[in-house]
Amino acid sequence: MKWTVKGLCILMTLISLPSDAKIYRWKDKNGNWVYSDTPRKGAQEVKLNKPLVMPSTNTNVLQSSNTQKQISYQANITSPNHEQTIRENTGTVYVSGQVLPRFHKGFTVQLFHNGSTVGAKQSSTSFVLKSLSRGEHKIKMAVFNPQGTQIVTSKEHTFYLHKASVSNR
Repeated sequence: MKWTVKGLCILMTLISLPSDAKIYRWKDKNGNWVYSDTPRKGAQEVKLNKPLVMPSTNTNVLQSSNTQKQISYQANITSPNHEQTIRENTGTVYVSGQVLPRFHKGFTVQLFHNGSTVGAKQSSTSFVLKSLSRGEHKIKMAVFNPQGTQIVTSKEHTFYLHKASVSNR
């Protein structure tokens, strides 16, 4: 028990000793107070009652960076499937697409059918093709940023439209 009390007394003595750290302050050219542990000409020593402990702070946010992370988008036609045969007598085909990652406000998409644009650019990846003739059709979808620049295009999908025919015998 004697050793424990003696050790405790030594520990308490060490804890209560004043710190050798000194803090200095001065005003910068804008009149703001600057504090440092390094003295400089015109600096005044600051007397502290307790040792000054400051947590470290991540200052990366203060560094200006002109490089913005470029997002890599993907565009895909999800319906109809590539080389799918569709039986539809009215010639109406519903096309669905997907953009990954989800595009931001101001982005638009446009459908291309057999090399020509279908309607205006829009914010939805769902399209309707009407009055299509029977046979082979090629579609692809393009994504545009808010400035109107095309940033990605899907792979071209081919689908086949079959219509029932009436034979006269």
